[in-house]
Amino acid sequence: MSWFLQDVSNFLQQLIPNPISMFLQYRFSPADFEPRHGMGCKRFTLSSGDTHSILSTFDILSYNVNNVASSSPTRTRLILRAIFSSGANIILLQETNPAWETLLRDDAAALQFDHVYFHHPRLEGIDHPPDRPAGGIAILSQYPLKDITIVDFTEDVSGSVFPALICKAILPLSQLSSEILALSNEVHNVCISIANVHLRPPVEMDGSAWLSTARITEPIRLAEIKGLVRRAMSTGFSLDGSGIQQPELNIIGGDFNEGDCGAALSYLCTTLGYIDALQQYVPRRKETHTWPFIRNLLTLRKRLDHILWRNELLAVTTKGGKTLCMLQLKCLGCGVITGYETGASDHQPVLSRFGLVW
Repeated sequence: MSWFLQDVSNFLQQLIPNPISMFLQYRFSPADFEPRHGMGCKRFTLSSGDTHSILSTFDILSYNVNNVASSSPTRTRLILRAIFSSGANIILLQETNPAWETLLRDDAAALQFDHVYFHHPRLEGIDHPPDRPAGGIAILSQYPLKDITIVDFTEDVSGSVFPALICKAILPLSQLSSEILALSNEVHNVCISIANVHLRPPVEMDGSAWLSTARITEPIRLAEIKGLVRRAMSTGFSLDGSGIQQPELNIIGGDFNEGDCGAALSYLCTTLGYIDALQQYVPRRKETHTWPFIRNLLTLRKRLDHILWRNELLAVTTKGGKTLCMLQLKCLGCGVITGYETGASDHQPVLSRFGLVW
């Protein structure tokens, strides 16, 4: 009975809008961020009283574009506008397919996204369960990418259907403090490790969903995240003060298919020390996904899309690989871009700004 009551409670929370939303409408656009060109060596003070400099900023967008939407010119126009008007430097996409790749590549090249990677899983196979057409995943970057790896969870996690993508982005530092420039006058870079995930949806394998489906599929999403962490540790890890192995994943974004208190998110935040930028900056009343049902008479509102980050040090290196100093990664803001709640994807674009702090 307790599980049933919990399932009913979760369903009602998704069905009944937050009363605050009726009086205080959420609004966010990329213009709400401070212009990046004014951020070089900007000074700010932490609550501890320490003063630091923001040497460089970059924006990351996560967006599930909906694989079916690629066949609708009206929907694709809105989705492409959301993506390329966001001002993001790195774009993480879920549910891409060959049609989406064709639509995206031309605009990406025109806007200097010179580094792109698309992965379309096999739709059928002998050794693997059929991946749904929604299993595509992609990254578009204005920065060079390396060590791109596709993580297939289906080999180790029963019930998993979608792969994840891990890569490293090489960020050039165009504005440096005099202290760093005194160390070397070579070109300076910072390497950021990123994961793009699309965890198991809270639906049955046949596409149906019941009150208990989100709870029943939750262990699958947790297993997928743990598998992602193990894969990251196999290529490199760091040790925190407690001696616990930590994955070399600075940022994890994508469609987690679970809300703020889901098992996968709780594991990352509580056990591994990640911070969810959505929870950090976006009020709980704002959803990232809507799901109409009963012939569109009712709509469920969920917070399924997240961008997580770790408050850790990153090495500034020269082109030759020499480490000069360490910078700290900070999330400076996050928002769900409004204006795309209907007529585009069933998900909404989530934009986060990060800073490299000296």
